[in-house]
Amino acid sequence: MTAETQQLMNMTDQYTPYGNVVYNQTGTTQVTSPDGKTYNVPRFTQTTTLNNQQQQTLDQQQQAATNIASTANNLSNTGLSNLSQAVDTSGAPSLQTNLGDGYSTSLGSGYQTNFGGDVSQAMTNAKNAVMDQYTPTLDRNAEATRAQELASGVRAGSAAYSANEQTIGDNYTRAADQATQTAQSVQNQLFNQQAQQAQFNNSSLLNQAQFGNSALLESANFGNNSRQQYLQQYYQQRDQPLNELSALLSQSQVNNANTGASATPQTTVQPTNYSGLVENNYQAQLAQSQGLTSGLFGLAGAGAMVGGSYLGRK
Repeated sequence: MTAETQQLMNMTDQYTPYGNVVYNQTGTTQVTSPDGKTYNVPRFTQTTTLNNQQQQTLDQQQQAATNIASTANNLSNTGLSNLSQAVDTSGAPSLQTNLGDGYSTSLGSGYQTNFGGDVSQAMTNAKNAVMDQYTPTLDRNAEATRAQELASGVRAGSAAYSANEQTIGDNYTRAADQATQTAQSVQNQLFNQQAQQAQFNNSSLLNQAQFGNSALLESANFGNNSRQQYLQQYYQQRDQPLNELSALLSQSQVNNANTGASATPQTTVQPTNYSGLVENNYQAQLAQSQGLTSGLFGLAGAGAMVGGSYLGRK
């Protein structure tokens, strides 16, 4: 009956500002002890009663838990329904991995690696034009010089005649050099004009190609960004119910309202050690039996010794 007594001592009614814990007997149970006797052991029911505020808090928490479970159930149905459907990204914009045939890798046949035509004829024409201006004057000067020679009595082959002819020839040479320089200036001017025109044409082709390539690149980037945004939104809509469900299920469990009741006190009464008592009794009887046997053997030995002494006497 030690265990029953201990249990009765442990079941102490508790009354706190948060609620009450009361033990009420609700029947008995028959228990057979090791010695074969039957006992009627009382059965108790522990009843916890919360005060109004704590009870309302508990009701609200349980209602919230029910709402969360219901919401999680609905989300699980939606999420599992989404997962049962195959991923379909056919509506996403196509991924552009190249810029197509419109991308310019060359500037075409219009790009000039050489320019202009042969300007040597223009140089010749310029030189002839200058000489055409100089020659009449040179001719008149030469005729005047020769007429003066004749009037002065200078004859061909004389030193004065040779000197005058040398002067006339030098005048023609200087005029030709001047005409050549003028023609070369005209030639350089024409060359520079043709170079500038070719450079302007090539720059226009280059700018046009760069503008076209930039437009193609921006269009490809825009299309790929649109595809990325489409896929992101698609998977977000597909995974959103599962994410919300995971967030609900990962929350800590709802805590019950605090009753403020301490744990049932425990006593230090130890139950009867029946098996120990039986063991101790057995050991005591065994020791007593061994002692008695030892005593009998001692007496028998002593009697033998006495008998021997007696028989040895004459």
